[in-house]
Amino acid sequence: MEQSFNILFCVNKNSSILDNILSLKKTDYSVFIVYTEHDLNLFINENRVHLVIIELDFEMKDAISLTNEIRSNTELIQPNIVIFSDKQDDYIQITVFNSGADDFITTPIKTNLLEARINAFRKRSQDELPYFTNKKKGKKDFFVDRDRYLVVTENGNISLPRKEFEMVDLMFQNPTKIFTRNDFAKIIWNSSEVANSRTIDIHIRNIRKILGNESVRTSKGIGYSLNL
Repeated sequence: MEQSFNILFCVNKNSSILDNILSLKKTDYSVFIVYTEHDLNLFINENRVHLVIIELDFEMKDAISLTNEIRSNTELIQPNIVIFSDKQDDYIQITVFNSGADDFITTPIKTNLLEARINAFRKRSQDELPYFTNKKKGKKDFFVDRDRYLVVTENGNISLPRKEFEMVDLMFQNPTKIFTRNDFAKIIWNSSEVANSRTIDIHIRNIRKILGNESVRTSKGIGYSLNL
């Protein structure tokens, strides 16, 4: 089943954009609203969010600080981030983009224009995703972008902690090989001692948690490979 394109609005309870949000058609995406920083963090840590739209002067922390926090969270599957405000100062917009935001919207904005911006992000996320095709199974899985340290899937870009990314990349580059704990320990950690600890098992579990339980195949008594 195709995953919905999820949009999270982070706004104040008296926000001028609320009427626009409530008027969105929501035919090709799902919209959620939070009003506090706590609810924002809770939502993005428990749900797959593709686009976060944050009011500049949001709750106790502004959108720029929140964007910096989201971008620095290596455990999070990174969403696109848009910040909106009625302020039009150049230095504010420059600071917004320097924080890691993908776009800035000046309000007031018409609902049809807001919807057009959302659709552009949704289309871009679909059009820009390369993928690894397993011709034997006729199945689209994912592509490892080594330049940006991202796992690119049909449902969005996934940022993994460095060691876990290197493990996925190693398996992706060698799809027919089964990697033992010793292989991972020597290649990724450059230390055979890691093979005797639970470190590798913990990282495999985390990879499955992020990419899906079926993303890594276990060959009992031997090791692991990607389930491509």
